[in-house]
Amino acid sequence: MKIRMRNTIQFDEQLEVVDQLYDVEVHEKGDYSYLLFYNEEKEKVVIKFHGQELVMSRFSNPKTIMRFLKDSDSLAYIPTPMGMQEFIIQTSRYEVDGQKIHLDYQLQNQEGHPFASYQLEITWG
Repeated sequence: MKIRMRNTIQFDEQLEVVDQLYDVEVHEKGDYSYLLFYNEEKEKVVIKFHGQELVMSRFSNPKTIMRFLKDSDSLAYIPTPMGMQEFIIQTSRYEVDGQKIHLDYQLQNQEGHPFASYQLEITWG
């Protein structure tokens, strides 16, 4: 089974599209579904989700966890070249439809200034 992650990223005036395809394992536990794969850096990535929440964990060094809540903001701690940074995740769209997830969000710094906007589509099968 494969997972495809297509992410359209708007950073200042730059637009970048990242399209990735990986082998994936799918698991169900309780109310959550889990997608498990290894990225190009051979880091384990787990996407845990249900209709109201998605948590993406990348087992890098240091570990990166991003939590997306439907109709709500959350915090993320993301390693950057300037060290660990805290961002506000402002989720504007989160939809789960069968084997497809649409996730539109913006990362903002602690002062509320936009860092980048993302339109992520995840499909598997």
